[in-house]
Amino acid sequence: MSRTKKKVTTIINTDEVPEQVRKFATATSNIKKIEAEIELEKQAIIKRFENSLAKLNEMRDEAFENLQHWAEANPDNFSKQKSMDFPNGKIGFRMGTPKVDKSKKLTWEGVVDQLKTIAPEFIRSKEEVNKELVIAMWEKDEVSEKLAQAGIDVKQDETFFVVAKEEDLVTA
Repeated sequence: MSRTKKKVTTIINTDEVPEQVRKFATATSNIKKIEAEIELEKQAIIKRFENSLAKLNEMRDEAFENLQHWAEANPDNFSKQKSMDFPNGKIGFRMGTPKVDKSKKLTWEGVVDQLKTIAPEFIRSKEEVNKELVIAMWEKDEVSEKLAQAGIDVKQDETFFVVAKEEDLVTA
């Protein structure tokens, strides 16, 4: 894509606004037409290659399953190193990211209760501002005063928009 510098312009009078909206709508309409054509061509390309891709994916999945089955059946080959190099690739085992799991006999609540007595350093509690409640109640005078005392201000940005009408454009 080529880069273009954005021109800073100013509409001098209100009479120019309809023309600018027309330009915006025309460009939007043409963009949508081109994007639709691109999507149709992408679908045609996908359709053309889908059988070949399906066969190759099936071949790759089968080879992966065969290699995994062999590796799991021959753990001695991986006792010194966790991987083996071959001319066309490498196979091996990787350690996953550690994750915490619980006994099937317990619920997480039960685990928390146990840890509170055994090892409370593994229990965390987090205090934070309830922003949803602040937003829900900020317009009430007594609440807004308290929020201001606490140093909280609720901001609501206003953004400019232009919406092109979807109907066919009439040339002016």
